[in-house]
Amino acid sequence: MTKNVKLSTSEIADLWTTYMNDSMAICMFKQFLQHCKDEEIKEIVSFALSLSEKHISEITAIFQDDKVAIPHGFNLQDDVNLTAPRLYSDTFYLFYVHNMAKIGGNAFTLALANSARKDIRSFFTKWTITSAELFNNSAEVMLSKGLFLRPPQIEAPTKVDYIKKQSFLTGWLGERRPLTSIEIMNLFFNIERNQLGKSLITGFSQVAEKEEVVRFFIRGQEIATKQTEIFGSILSEDELPAPMTWDTLPTSSTARTFSDKLMMFHVAALTGASVSHYGTSLGTSPRRDIGLHYHRLLHEVLFYAEDGANIMIDHGWMEQPPQSVNRRALANRK
Repeated sequence: MTKNVKLSTSEIADLWTTYMNDSMAICMFKQFLQHCKDEEIKEIVSFALSLSEKHISEITAIFQDDKVAIPHGFNLQDDVNLTAPRLYSDTFYLFYVHNMAKIGGNAFTLALANSARKDIRSFFTKWTITSAELFNNSAEVMLSKGLFLRPPQIEAPTKVDYIKKQSFLTGWLGERRPLTSIEIMNLFFNIERNQLGKSLITGFSQVAEKEEVVRFFIRGQEIATKQTEIFGSILSEDELPAPMTWDTLPTSSTARTFSDKLMMFHVAALTGASVSHYGTSLGTSPRRDIGLHYHRLLHEVLFYAEDGANIMIDHGWMEQPPQSVNRRALANRK
C-alpha cells in the first residue's frame, strides 16, 4: 500500500534536506577521522559517520523507488581534501558532533510530525532514536573529560507562584526583574552555539579560496563575537556565568581542506538553525529588552544569510530544492 502512495511535499522536503546535510557531514567526518587521535572521540565521530552514510543509502533507495531525482549534494572527490593537514582539534570534533546530534534530533522529530506515509515515519522514528543515541554517547564522553558545558544554576523554587504585575514584562525602562530559567537557558545555549560556530567559521576563513568567501566568513566571525558578547552581558547583569568552550579554535593550517561550495552550504545550514533558535528564544523570553535583542540580532542573521545565498547563486553552488510546477510558465510556453 505504501508504494502506491506518493511522497507528500513535506516528506520530499525533509528527505531532500537530510540528504544534502548528510552528504556534507560525511565529508566533514571523513576529514576529522584522518587526524583524530583520541580513541573515545574517534569512536563518536565514526558512529556519526555511519549514521550519515545509512541516511544517504536509505534516502537514495526511497527516491529511486518513487522516481524522485537524487540530489548531487557533496562528495569526497570534489568537496574535501582528505590529505590536508589538521584544521581542528579533537575537542572541537567532539563539540561539533554533539551539536550536530542536537540539530539532527530536532530536525528528525519535526520531520516525523510532518510525515504521513508509514515507511517514512518509520525512517524518521529510527533516525530520531539514533540521533538521541549519538547525543547521549557524545555527552558521556564530554562529561568524562570535563568538557560538558552546564548551564548556570539557580535556587530551586520551593513554592508555585503567579505573575501579578505587568512589570514582569518591562526591560528597557524601570527596574529589570531577574531572568527566568527559560531565558537563562536560551541565552546560555545561544552563546554556546555562537562560540562553536565562530570556531568552525574561523577555520573556514583560513582555508577558503575565493576572496569574497573569505570576507563573508570573517564577517560571520564578527557577528558571532558581537552576539555572544550581548548574550553574555545579559547573563552577567544577573551575576550568571557565560559558557566557555575548551580548545575549539582551529589550527594555523591554510591548506585547502573543504570546497568553498561545501563551506558556504554548511554556514547557510547553521545560519538557518540559528534563525530557528532565535525565533524560539524570542517567543519564550517575555522581558521586553531581551525580546528586542533577539529581534534585532535575528534580522542581522537573516541579512547575513541572504548575502551568503547570493554568493552561492553567483557561483552556481546552490542546489535547487524540489519545487511545485510553474503553471504560469507552462501557460506561456509558446
